[in-house]
Amino acid sequence: MKAPETDEAFCQWYEDCWADRDEVEYPKLFGAISEEVYTLDQTDAMQAWLESDLAAVKELDPNWGGIGVRVAPPSPEYPYWTYVTSGLSNPFTLAPGEEVDGNTPSGLGYEMVIHTTEEAQWPVLRLLDMAAYNLVCARPFAAGHRYPVEGTLTGSESKLTGFVFVTDPSRPSHFQLESGKVELLTLVGVTKNEMAFSRSNGMDRLMAKLVSAGSGYIINPDREQVQL
Repeated sequence: MKAPETDEAFCQWYEDCWADRDEVEYPKLFGAISEEVYTLDQTDAMQAWLESDLAAVKELDPNWGGIGVRVAPPSPEYPYWTYVTSGLSNPFTLAPGEEVDGNTPSGLGYEMVIHTTEEAQWPVLRLLDMAAYNLVCARPFAAGHRYPVEGTLTGSESKLTGFVFVTDPSRPSHFQLESGKVELLTLVGVTKNEMAFSRSNGMDRLMAKLVSAGSGYIINPDREQVQL
């Protein structure tokens, strides 16, 4: 199929794809989603990466400002907090009239998810900063990647100093929009030694140890390092 050819029709199609993800797919995947959206244009994350040595663009795309983070509070089915980016899979890589293949990625082709034991602000700030990094530095993530942070995940007392990117077996690995395919990348918080263990022994072995220890795919910033 082709994306709509006129600017007006394309903008409506773009908005419809966005709404389909946030209002149809996300509630199926995560339960009820809070109305509030935390967006990139409410932070200086994009400007900070633009001024860094890693920047791959010279100016910011206006389509990026509305990309943000949605929050799903605990529910009987999912008794923990979920934070998920909204917009990295927007079809901002397409132009009116271009061919759309449902098997190709929509936008960057993924959205990032963090599950936590308690409500907190740090998952929102981390996801916004990492989304800005993806867009401004043109460095996309994928399952199997590792991402150390400066300090700790929370910015305060915690032994977790980075993320590993995995596929959560409790949910589909991807969903489909008219604009293409979207993967779900779940970010799991790890210690420095756990991240090193995943490099040497593989992500599956690390996740098996985290699941066995009781933390699994849900981040508890206060947890101790697992036995490696």
